[in-house]
Amino acid sequence: FDRTDRRLAAWLLAHRDPKGRVSATHETIATELGTVREVVSRLLGEFRNKKAVALGRGRIDILAPAFLQSLSE
Repeated sequence: FDRTDRRLAAWLLAHRDPKGRVSATHETIATELGTVREVVSRLLGEFRNKKAVALGRGRIDILAPAFLQSLSE
C-alpha cells in the first residue's frame, strides 16, 4: 500500500485540467482513494501550507506540480 499523501499527489496530477485545476470535492477524492474525507482534507491542508495547492469550494488549483510529482514518485 502506498502512503495516502503519495496517492493523493498522484491523483491530483492525473485529474488536473490544462490550467492545473481539479474540480472535485474532498469526499469524492476520498472515495476514489479508499480513505475518509478528513484524511484528504488534512493532507490538502498540508499541501496548501507548503504552497503546492490553493483550495476553493469544489476545486483545487495546483500551484507547484513539481512538488506533487516528487512526492508521488
